[in-house]
Amino acid sequence: MRRLRDDIEIDDAEARPDAVIAGTLCLMSCYTQHPVAAYADKVAANLARMAAFAAFSPELRTICARLARQWDAIRAEAHAHASTGKSAGDERLLH
Repeated sequence: MRRLRDDIEIDDAEARPDAVIAGTLCLMSCYTQHPVAAYADKVAANLARMAAFAAFSPELRTICARLARQWDAIRAEAHAHASTGKSAGDERLLH
């Protein structure tokens, strides 16, 4: 078990990179429709986690680390928006 940040621990032997990638892409899609902090939190955490996967190439780990930093900023914005009490839901009509 390795600690990446205070809130993230990973065990490379148990981690399934394909599942983490798929889940992260799904969460990114969810966030575009419903920009709530919980989605952004998990995306940022997953990207930070992927940046440490030994199975990934150094280039992919670098990209994941860069994206994790970008999603940390998105996460902070989402939390700031949530503190205003305004709805973060998607207002588009889907018909």
